[in-house]
Amino acid sequence: MNTPNAFHLLLKQVREEHGMTQVDAAKNLKIARQTYLDLEYGKTLPRLDILIAISALFNKSVAYFTGERPSLDSFDTMELLEELQHRHVKKAPNIADAMPHL
Repeated sequence: MNTPNAFHLLLKQVREEHGMTQVDAAKNLKIARQTYLDLEYGKTLPRLDILIAISALFNKSVAYFTGERPSLDSFDTMELLEELQHRHVKKAPNIADAMPHL
């Protein structure tokens, strides 16, 4: 994991994005409120089982919280889709051109 600071900032951000209070998050994770507060304030890092539970609760990969690879959250999904479609159309042959004329 990069640093406790990076983890706790991500944890707070995703909790707020999900409209949860700290108490809600602690209850969903089945941990004590103080344990959750310690995680979110950067006092401690989670055990592996808690990290997995956090990842599942907020629908994020463990790698997202550990900083191992960038998240695609900041990308515009429609922009990526348009780019992929553009690349596909560019490479795909026109089927009508490949058909023998009868």
